[in-house]
Formats: sequence, C-alpha cells, structure tokens
Amino acid sequence: MAKDFSQNAQNRSIFLVPPQSDTDRNTKKGPRADTQPIRAARLIDIQRIQPDPDQPRKTFVQETLESLAQSIHQIGGIIDPLTVHYSEHEDCYLIISGERRYRAAKIAGLKRLPCVIKEPDDKTCYLIQFIANIQREDLSPLEEAAAIRRLVQTHGYSQSEIAKLNNKSKSYISQILGLERLSDEAKHKVQTSELSKEVQIQASRETEPEKQVEILKMASDENKTVRDIRSKTKQAKCLDSDKNTNPNLSSVKRQGSVTPPAENATFSKWSWKSEKGQFTVSVKFFNKHPVEKKAKIIQTALNDAATHVAGRL
Repeated sequence: MAKDFSQNAQNRSIFLVPPQSDTDRNTKKGPRADTQPIRAARLIDIQRIQPDPDQPRKTFVQETLESLAQSIHQIGGIIDPLTVHYSEHEDCYLIISGERRYRAAKIAGLKRLPCVIKEPDDKTCYLIQFIANIQREDLSPLEEAAAIRRLVQTHGYSQSEIAKLNNKSKSYISQILGLERLSDEAKHKVQTSELSKEVQIQASRETEPEKQVEILKMASDENKTVRDIRSKTKQAKCLDSDKNTNPNLSSVKRQGSVTPPAENATFSKWSWKSEKGQFTVSVKFFNKHPVEKKAKIIQTALNDAATHVAGRL
C-alpha cells in the first residue's frame, strides 16, 4: 500500500536535522570535520504544538498560508524547525517562532514537525518573538505598537532600549506607540485597508476621531499621498485658526470670490481657494492694520501678483 503525502512528509522531514552518530563525532575527515552542532531538533506531534496566545502577531493571510502549504507539500516538509518551549500549565509546546510554518504545515497535512526546544523566561520569550517578527516585517503597525507597549509596561523595557534592539530611532518608537491613539473606527479602517505606516502615523497625530478617519479615507479612497494629506491638513488648520480669531470672517471659498470681513473684524491670516480648486492664495500679516486697510493691501497684492505673472508669460 502506497504511503499518503503526510506519511511521506514525516519521513522526508528527518533530513532537515539528521541524527549524529558516534562515527560522525570521531571522524576527522568529511563534510562535518572541524564542525560542531549548535542545535538539535526533535520531531513533535503537531497536536502537542500550540500557538502562543501572547504572540505579538495576530493576523495571518490565508492566501499566503496556502501558498506556503503548497511549497511544504512539494518538498515534503518544512525547511527550518520551529522554536518552541514547553508549558507545564498547558502540557504542550508553545511556539516561540514559526507559527506561520506551523499553520501551513497543518494545511499540508503534516503530523509531526521538527522543533528546537528552548527554555526562556517570559520576558526573553516575548522579546524573541517581537524581534523575529520585526526582522521579517511580519507585524502590522498596530500589532507593532501593541507589542512595544507590552515590552514597556509588562517587561520593563524603555523606549530607548527597544529602539537599540531593533536598530530604530527613539522617535520612530514614539511614533509607532502613537498609533494606539487611533479611535476604534480609525483602527477598523486601518485593518480593512491597505494603508502605509506613514499615513497611519499622520492620522494618529490628530486628536479628534473624525479627523483621523478623514485622513485615512483621503489615502484609501482618494489615493492621496502623505504629502498631499499634510498640505490639506495644514490649510484646514489655518482656516480654522482664522475662524477662531474672527467668528465673523468667512473662510473665503464661495464661488472663487473674496468675501470681505466684517467692519470691526481683526485677523492675521487670509486664505482664498479658487472655484475649481486649482490653486490657493494665502496672505499673512506681520503688522497690525485696520480691517479696511488690510482689504486694500490684499487687493493691491493680488493685482501686483497678477501683473507679475502676466509679465513672465
């Protein structure tokens, strides 16, 4: 009776960590001459292996797992052993690194997996998991933020220490931690859209949940770049500043025409956007002037600018 795939995979996976004989140890010639084994793997029943619930990585793409499972099927086993540690409480082996390989191996039908057994404490175990995922860029920005927070709050690492361990700047760590300020709606938008880390960081700088979601939608729905978003956000803040300084001052967006300020209004900035949104004109006053004089200054400046542009055409 022919063996099925799972049986064949179990047998062939042994080649990954071949047993070492006494002859191999004593020989002075051959491919193992002057070498020393640095780890020994054991074949463990897949039913006795479980994912670590504290693993920083929480999401796995099913399509990627199926692709890896197909590769495992073709070669008859996994190339690199999993790293695990024994849990007396659970009476099983919890995965330190290799959960993606474990999930794909289950899909491929393997019954036993080669594993390297470690005995780290909880702090070291979590740090190994975090660094392994970061090096392979397997963590999403939100997962990375949650993992850094856990290293700080639970295991006592400082942001500077985490930055050195990951060869990152301290400001980068601070920016990633800032992603936890995102509202639930914003986090849902991040998890269901393909948004860059830079866009997510830009959204997290906003304190109002509505503005966070607005920035994320600009990137996902309107394909805006971070530079576009920053420019638009800066313009909006300038207009808001004008409104707060002078409630009677219009935001000057009506049909491409300038709306004059109220007679007793005072303001230091003035912005105007063309009807079709092709350009924006902004004027900032450095000296105090009566409103009437400011209106004339703006009009004169625009006329001079138009003359200057026409002269260069």
